[in-house]
Amino acid sequence: MISVAVQPRAARLTLLVLLTAATRAALVSLGEALSTGVFVACLGAIVLLEARPAVGEKGWSMRWSLVAGGVVGAVLVAPSVGNGLSGRALSDFWVWGSVAAVVAALEEIVIRGWLQPSWSAERGPVAGLMVAAAVFAVIHLPRYGIVALPLDFGVGLAIGGLRLVSGRVLPCAVAHVVADWGAWFLA
Repeated sequence: MISVAVQPRAARLTLLVLLTAATRAALVSLGEALSTGVFVACLGAIVLLEARPAVGEKGWSMRWSLVAGGVVGAVLVAPSVGNGLSGRALSDFWVWGSVAAVVAALEEIVIRGWLQPSWSAERGPVAGLMVAAAVFAVIHLPRYGIVALPLDFGVGLAIGGLRLVSGRVLPCAVAHVVADWGAWFLA
């Protein structure tokens, strides 16, 4: 007989993150600032409610984590380089970039810091990686649509793989922020 029971924390985290994304999607029609603010507040609440150390944070040094995260983030945004610059004003970047960094860091703390290791502990590292990548892709549906789902899943695999090899969340957060910031200028 095959057991389908899941670790309570893994299931709870998955449900909380997906409900957070659904809430954001439901509020998009009321404005980007409101929907993003609620999304950040919900992710922050998850961080506060689940305030436990991330599993497996013994790993790479701070310096190596920053370098590797920067490299992975640059690789993720590299395919867009041929599309040219977005033409957005640099003055508009500072607020957006700050919010994007907070959102990316919170997503990585919750998804790569807690959700992926929780699923990995219950079902193994491949299952943890796949579930985390799928959740990452799904929470980006409201922002980028169904056409970006495969790309977001691939990005989730890359960042989740970085979590597996590094043993830390920091390089994942750096990669996510670098990719988001690069997309601002290249989109």
